[in-house]
Amino acid sequence: MSSYMLAQLQLKYGFANLARYEAAMVTVRELFESQGITLIAGTVTQVGPLYEAFNLWEIEDQGHLERALRAMTFGDPRALEAMGELDATVEHEQTRFLGSLAFAESPTTA
Repeated sequence: MSSYMLAQLQLKYGFANLARYEAAMVTVRELFESQGITLIAGTVTQVGPLYEAFNLWEIEDQGHLERALRAMTFGDPRALEAMGELDATVEHEQTRFLGSLAFAESPTTA
């Protein structure tokens, strides 16, 4: 069964902040994917609270994110710049660790 991390982020209001967030997330995605964390979906609300973003990441287990963060080089100027942009554009973040349900798994062929 697969494991996932869902990040729900309330961005600061405005198109400029959304653009800055999207640009920073390109780097975050590259850094995470270099550690085996796969982005399944990155979305923003169309109806409802404005500038609310959701990112669904596929992970190995609940410890995967911590291992990945330790392995990443935060001395890397790209990582530092991306983290600074997220700090400037995200008002609130909430994460959830999710497991898939049996009916959602792809059937295996015998």
